[in-house]
Order: sequence, then structure tokens, then C-alpha cells
Amino acid sequence: MNDGKKSQPHRVPDELLDYNEELFYTYNGDSFTGIGYADVPGCGLSEISYVDGAQDGAARDWYLSGQLKYEANYKLNARHGVTREFREDGSLALEMTYDHGVLLWSVKYDGQGKVADHYEISEDDPKLLQLKRHREYGG
Repeated sequence: MNDGKKSQPHRVPDELLDYNEELFYTYNGDSFTGIGYADVPGCGLSEISYVDGAQDGAARDWYLSGQLKYEANYKLNARHGVTREFREDGSLALEMTYDHGVLLWSVKYDGQGKVADHYEISEDDPKLLQLKRHREYGG
């Protein structure tokens, strides 16, 4: 069924996407839904998912070797869920959990997989209080 909207490709190079100061992404003048990617020589592949112009879904970067370097999830342009960073050997270097852009906790691992540092948001942090209000109102 054709609802009058132009069909968009599922994957487009990042340089073909436009965005404004609110990070609302468009492709050929329409809000973009799909995956933007960059494959820069010497840097590796990068992909970001978009829904209706906002970063929404998975974002991933790979080393030149093809090994996953970074993965995160976004919801309406804010990190939401688990974010992980990996070393080139595939070992986990950093793991973080976000809720609507607020960092709830993180764990940094050394090269042997042992916890090197950690963070957890405090119960009286203003960001957590704001997040709780946001959740109460259906966010």
C-alpha cells in the first residue's frame, strides 16, 4: 500500500544525512528512518539506527579488523540501555547502563577482566530525581 510517502533506503552513508541543532536527521528533506553508516579508511565501520529522524536503536563501531569496538542503544537521541566498549582483542573494557540519557552505573575492566573502576548514581542525584519524575509522566 502506498500512503504517499517517498520510500527511503534502509542504509545510507552518513554524509548523505542532514541534521539540525536538535540532532533531527533527514534524508532528501524527509525525516530519516534506517541506518546511517560511515566506512572511513583507517578508522573502521560505524552504524547508527534512526527512527523518524532521531537516533533510536543500535549504534555500533568496529575496529579495522572487524572486531566490535562499541555498541550502544538510543531512544529519541539519548542513550538508553546498555552501552559497551571492547578492546581490539574482544575483551570488555567498559559497560554502562543509561536510562533516557542518564548514566545509572558503569564498570571499567582492566586487561585481565577485573573491575578497575565503577560508578553508580546516588539516590539523591538531581539527574535521578528528574528521571523518576520523567518515568511518572509516561516517559
